[in-house]
Amino acid sequence: MHSLIITAHPSTKGFTPAMAQRYRETKEKNGHTVEVLDLYKTDLKMGYLDYEEKADMKKPDAIRDSIQAKITAADELVFIFPIWHVNVPAILKNFFDTIFTGGFAYQYTKDTFLFPKKLLVGKTARVFCTCDAFGILYWLIGNPLRVILQLGVFGWCGIKVKSYTVFDRMRKKSPEDCQKMLEKVEKIAS
Repeated sequence: MHSLIITAHPSTKGFTPAMAQRYRETKEKNGHTVEVLDLYKTDLKMGYLDYEEKADMKKPDAIRDSIQAKITAADELVFIFPIWHVNVPAILKNFFDTIFTGGFAYQYTKDTFLFPKKLLVGKTARVFCTCDAFGILYWLIGNPLRVILQLGVFGWCGIKVKSYTVFDRMRKKSPEDCQKMLEKVEKIAS
């Protein structure tokens, strides 16, 4: 199995890189291959989605094509990011808009009615989020981010979400708490 870990946090000192490292180490220890794509540190930086005509999106783009090839090669996509304003960081939203495009992730055809043909069927996703708020607050408002990701982003493309983990109240966590959370990441990766 090949995993592509996509991280979206500007700091290398936060918990996001620690989770990515633990997930990677666990997978590799179990004989899997792993690649990490840090959206803030990669040479494959994307500008914001910008086009005049839909046909412009079909023009070759070296960065988009390279990242789509990485997704095609992966069996499992792992997204690790902080929740900001009850949403993903802007860089990750731009990643979805720019990479999960029609013709790559989904396709409308003359036979589709309400939903497009899902082109990434067979792939799985795992999501790890951090936040400073109490996690229960997200559940009380219906967990809109989970719904958007599971149905709107991944579900639209046919990617099955295997786990969705939120580590809340990060500003209050002790080093021991963080170690327990990394053990949970390791367990999920196993």
